[in-house]
Parts: sequence; C-alpha cells; structure tokens
Amino acid sequence: IVFAMTITALGIDASDTITGSRNTFLGQLISSQKSSVCPSGMAQVPMATSFKCVDIFEASTGDKCPYKDPSNELESKENAESTSCGAVSKSGVEPWRFITREQASVACVRAGKRLPNSDEWYHSAIGTPDKAELCNIDSQAVKKTGADEKCVSAIGAQDTIGNVWEWTSDDVIGGMYGGRSLPSAGYVTQVDSQGVATLTGDSPSELFYKDYLWTSKEGAFGMMRGGFYGSKLDAGVYAVHAATLPTTVGTAIGFRCVL
Repeated sequence: IVFAMTITALGIDASDTITGSRNTFLGQLISSQKSSVCPSGMAQVPMATSFKCVDIFEASTGDKCPYKDPSNELESKENAESTSCGAVSKSGVEPWRFITREQASVACVRAGKRLPNSDEWYHSAIGTPDKAELCNIDSQAVKKTGADEKCVSAIGAQDTIGNVWEWTSDDVIGGMYGGRSLPSAGYVTQVDSQGVATLTGDSPSELFYKDYLWTSKEGAFGMMRGGFYGSKLDAGVYAVHAATLPTTVGTAIGFRCVL
C-alpha cells in the first residue's frame, strides 16, 4: 500500500517537478539534495569537472585568526602562519587582503578547500554583470563582502568582478601560459575556453566588455582575475593580470576558495 501511495505521489508531482516547483515531493527532495552538495557559504558549479563548489564571497578571516581585518603585510603574514587561522566565506565583512598567493593557498587548505586555477575561477564568474552601477569597479575603496547584491555570477558567486583582484593558482613564465604564449598587454579581443585572451588590441572591444589583459614577456608571475575597485571598465570576467609577482601583497588583492 505504501509503495502504491508513493508511486501515485510521484506521478501526481511529475509535471510540477519538470517545471521546477519546490512545493512538490520530488521538488523538495531534489532541492534538498542540491543544497547539501556544498558547505555553507559556497555555491555549486554544476557543469564543472575539476571542482564542485566555490566560495560565494571573497575570502575573509576565520574567527581564530590573530587579526580579524589585517591591514598590512605583517598582520596578514601572522594570520597565514597561525595553524588555527583559515579562510571563510561570509557576507558583510572585510575581504582578506595583503596576502601573497601562497599564503592564500594555505588559508584555503586550512579551511578544507584550495585556491582555484584560472579556469575554475572563470567558470565561477561567468554571468557577472560588467557594470559599474552593479559591481565595485569605479570607486576609491574596498567594500564589505556581498555589499553589491546584484554583482553576482550565474551560479551565485558574489563580487567576482571588482572589489579586489583574486589570486588563482596559475603561473605565467616568460609570457607563456598553459603551453601557449599570451598576447601583448592590451584590450581583450578574443579568448580561449578559460576566458583568457588569445588576441588583444589597442582599442576596447564591446564584445568583451572593454576588459584588459596585463602581461609581460619577461619574468615569472602569478595570475589574478576580475579587477579591483579602481579598475573601471578594464575590470571584468575577461580581465587578467599576469604581470604581478605571486609574492605581491596589497590593499586591492584578495582571493576566494573552491572545493
């Protein structure tokens, strides 16, 4: 009898479930399964293969960190060296800045996560509106995490564009990235599947929202993405800074983690 009732319930709910209703038995079941995929503070990235979850907010300091809002290199270094200090994804707090790429990587690992590579960052950021009125790309200061509620990607990641540059785990050595030579610094006019420029030009391209690539043919650099609060129209999902040493720290450089 119970089996028959269950089958009947599934049959009644079928059409509602197809349309995505959460008021059905199946809709509630599917919804609860999806929400349990990622820990609190993270969003699921359904089509990704190398990861499944990304921090919704730019990383901030955990409760056990010596400095809640590190304001310089030394305070951030002390946080990174504290074994009880890890990164968290939380709304309404200052993003963790003044942090090197490797320190950011450690902070993610202490949280049971890791620093994303460029491809993972890009697929988390797709769909974020490239507009100054929605994202913090044309101001004089960092905002608290999640302050611009409409600066959100297709999968729910906040502030991937602007506010602070975000470290990725990738290296660019002698202008080479992923087995190919990056084009010269300039406005993005064509990209690969990771949203990294394959061609650049002297004039802003509307197709790529006037985003910009910074790079150098000499030296070993890290890769940051998204832009910061003062990038203006140069910021965006296609904006890449590949001419910064991975040991660089600053008020406009932060990170987020993936799982």
